[in-house]
Amino acid sequence: MTHITIKGERVAAIVSESTLAMSQLLAALLTSEMAASALPAVLPAAFPWASSLPDTDTHLKAFAGELREAVVAESPERVRRVLDDWQAVAEVRAGTRST
Repeated sequence: MTHITIKGERVAAIVSESTLAMSQLLAALLTSEMAASALPAVLPAAFPWASSLPDTDTHLKAFAGELREAVVAESPERVRRVLDDWQAVAEVRAGTRST
């Protein structure tokens, strides 16, 4: 059992050991410069909306940097915020969301 934050409230949650292991592996990988350098290239595969980002190369690098920092900081709330913010940018760019 672990805790997650839902709408600002910390609640107990059952998270599988494999999910926790994947999270730990991702955090460990992202502390490595070599592994982290591949992150911008794989973001559109993990998050298809990321391919709609303007000036994709520059924005994917910025997105990857922010996501890496949030994961390494082990801050699920920060990871969620980074994902939400970048998805909003991509959806506005794609015309599927208005500002």
